[in-house]
Amino acid sequence: MDISLLSSDARKGVQSLRNFASQIGKTSQRLATGLKVNSARDNPTAFFTAKALNDRAGDLNRVLDGVSNKLATVRAAEVGVRALEKLVQVAQGIVASAASLPAPNPTATGNVNVVAQGDVTALAGVSDGDQFTVQAGSGAAVTITVNAGDTPDQVLAQINAVENVTASFTGGGELQITSTSGDDLVLAEVAGTPLSGLGISAGTFDSSTGVSPARAAKAAEFDAVLAQIDQLAADASFLGTNLLKGDSPVISFNESGSSSLTLSGLNASAAGLGLAGAANGFGSNADVSAAGAGLKGALSSLRGFSSGLSSKLAVAETRTAFTRELSNVLQTGAANLTLADPNEEAANLLALQTRSSLASVSFSLTQRSESSILRLFS
Repeated sequence: MDISLLSSDARKGVQSLRNFASQIGKTSQRLATGLKVNSARDNPTAFFTAKALNDRAGDLNRVLDGVSNKLATVRAAEVGVRALEKLVQVAQGIVASAASLPAPNPTATGNVNVVAQGDVTALAGVSDGDQFTVQAGSGAAVTITVNAGDTPDQVLAQINAVENVTASFTGGGELQITSTSGDDLVLAEVAGTPLSGLGISAGTFDSSTGVSPARAAKAAEFDAVLAQIDQLAADASFLGTNLLKGDSPVISFNESGSSSLTLSGLNASAAGLGLAGAANGFGSNADVSAAGAGLKGALSSLRGFSSGLSSKLAVAETRTAFTRELSNVLQTGAANLTLADPNEEAANLLALQTRSSLASVSFSLTQRSESSILRLFS
């Protein structure tokens, strides 16, 4: 519409209607978007300040996502540590059970099939008149003489005559000599090398050389628990990070990474905790005691690590709460610069619509008045 052809009053009326329409459009947009600043044209300073605040808030929210993942890694480690403590306690129970069993008697076992020979002196290294001694603990050392023509059973009978000593043949025919009192068994060559010919080394044998099926079974149980410790420590990972395998992730608390916390991991495998397999099938009390000491140290390491982990988790959660609140403050600041008051904008819209209606009526009356005057001259 070309308003230059209109009268002065008519032009003013059209211009007023256009202004009201523009203001009504802006107010409607504010009500629709909830923002009083929708673009830089509305208020450049407020728009760009709010954008900067919202951008930083968005960066902090992305940081919080990373922190959340790292905290999940810590919680996975916490769960793993509690489970490992229980496994260590299970192993302690096995060790205590093994300690309650009697230690195996010292035993010397040969590696030559003696039974296969009718005459012991036919064995390589054994000659007529060879001698060796057998002694149990502080008892007297008894001399055993091997004569030409002696059968394996005859040699066995001489050994069995020694106090607190028993001898037998294994299923493979090897000679086996045991101290039945639990004291050390001492074997020594006297003349020739009959012990060597019988497949037995001269020397002192303690309980670690004996075989206790009950203790061996406990040793197998112990080793099975150590295997579970290895597996559990390897399974305590989250998104590829495992504090129980020695990983040391860094938690960043701001968008630049200048504020952070390093988490120190622990090698929580059996070897990493200083645990070794059951030595000698728990054959001696010393072997059992060593296993018990190792478990005590492992439990101490796990509890110390758990305590340190809890402290760092508390710090991380505090920093997380701070970052989340800071993000809210930034978003609130941006909102204060750009958000519209719906009540105020609704009142403005109603007022503008009313004024627009009145202006429209006024413009209509002006047009009718001008038309009436023109008809007078027609």
